[in-house]
Amino acid sequence: MKALHQTYHQSAKAPELYGDYWFNSAPLSIAAVQGQNILLYFWNYSSPSSLRILPLMKEWYATYAELGLVCIGVHSPEFSFATNPRKVDEFLKKQSIEFPVVADNDRLIAGAYRISNFPTLVLISANGNIYDMVAESFSVLRLERSIQYLLRQSGFFGELPPLRSMDSERSQEHTAHEITTGYLHGSLGNVEGYSPELPAHYEDPGIYIEGKFYAHGIWRAERNAFHYEGEPNDGYLICQSVSENIDVLVGSEQKSSLRIKVDDTSMLIGQMGSDIQRDPKGNSIVTVGEPQFVSVFRGTQKERHSVQFIPGASGITFYMFSFFKEQGSEGGDQIFHNN
Repeated sequence: MKALHQTYHQSAKAPELYGDYWFNSAPLSIAAVQGQNILLYFWNYSSPSSLRILPLMKEWYATYAELGLVCIGVHSPEFSFATNPRKVDEFLKKQSIEFPVVADNDRLIAGAYRISNFPTLVLISANGNIYDMVAESFSVLRLERSIQYLLRQSGFFGELPPLRSMDSERSQEHTAHEITTGYLHGSLGNVEGYSPELPAHYEDPGIYIEGKFYAHGIWRAERNAFHYEGEPNDGYLICQSVSENIDVLVGSEQKSSLRIKVDDTSMLIGQMGSDIQRDPKGNSIVTVGEPQFVSVFRGTQKERHSVQFIPGASGITFYMFSFFKEQGSEGGDQIFHNN
């Protein structure tokens, strides 16, 4: 994947941070912290790619905050449930995130910075100019070198920590893509197509294309979600995995079960994600409540499988399927791959 890694010059002033709420800090502004370098992290807690980079951000905050780097998370949610400040605060506490985070619920800050990919990292120099912006694939080593260069330029003469080791346990290459189910995203593969905001009956075509999902039964398409309105265990969604793991962002109006089948049969133990359990009948199920990612399927190398998601009750909502592979690094620079 081609890297998006841009270097900005003195004319690119960083827009201000006018957000909805602030967490872990009183409101901050670019002007108020001028004289210090700033690292902005545009993310949202329902984005798998954002969560993959989150440990790196926590490490940089722990390492460089006391040396003069101001780390700020800009939480720009994709789904309406993630605009709830209580949910964001719970997530920050659960993940032990201590750096300041501003809620950008309408993506106004993201728009001011012309951010369209999440996550994106923006490095701002001590004079308030955008120095670097990275998204898509990016070099961890290169960005950390930029951080250390700006610290030196702004007058830090102490000892800088070693750059991130490429032999660390986190030195993994993640290749990932996501399918968002709502009608704004065009990922439904059925010939019936979307019926926006209206219940519609779908028939499983039996032939599947990678990068699409397929529906059977009665479903209602929302802007960013697909909502089940049929009878329990009567309908399902299905998608293809080619050597990929699958996590699903799913929620329910009340606690319900979601049954998983692989190639129209019960899951093998080696295929079961960490959230899958066996019920007394031997079915592979996951319990669904408030919207969250659940670990469902673990792919095996060079194998194609059809993975079926069967709601145990009406009211279950699917937001996103996340497909990813993990491979050990071959050495050299560490690259993070986003969707």
